[in-house]
Amino acid sequence: MSLVVQTFTPIPVVIAYFVVAGIVAVFLLLRVKPKFTTLDLTYLGIGGAMAAVADHFIGDLIFLPNGIYPIVNPPVWFRLLVLFITVAVVRKVGSGIFAAAVFDLVGDIIHFGVRGEPLWLIEDMLTYGLYLDLMVYFTKGNIFGVGETTSKGVLLISIVEGGILGFVSSFVHPIFTMGTIAPIVFGRIFNAQAV
Repeated sequence: MSLVVQTFTPIPVVIAYFVVAGIVAVFLLLRVKPKFTTLDLTYLGIGGAMAAVADHFIGDLIFLPNGIYPIVNPPVWFRLLVLFITVAVVRKVGSGIFAAAVFDLVGDIIHFGVRGEPLWLIEDMLTYGLYLDLMVYFTKGNIFGVGETTSKGVLLISIVEGGILGFVSSFVHPIFTMGTIAPIVFGRIFNAQAV
């Protein structure tokens, strides 16, 4: 019996990504040193938990034929929508990583009980959460035009920022989740066509 797990994405590529993403996250958080208020933490906690419910309950209720599901994935779409809204409410660097961590911890409790899987936590924090934090950083806290004093171009800015975040987030599920972590955690044999 072989203990080698076959994955779609080469393990050195995945490790390199998460090392670089971890360094970027630490650098970003040390540079900005976010100061969350109690209300910020409350919003992030509730938003992260709502993202878990939107993903694991509401999204999973929507039945789609198997061929459509890798492209149209309502659970992931609902997760991202709630995380986008949550981070847009708080608008501080670190809020994406924090909300993604809450999402993952609540999602683990829903799926696995108290014993969760740390690979999902690392993945969610250093992909979806980090992407949101980078957008907050580059927009100087005005993500999706929230906080802009003029309404000129806010819709266009929101569409562009949402498009960028949606684009970079679209690679996470096929490359990291289904291409690497699911085969390791669940022992799934990957299907290259589905990924």
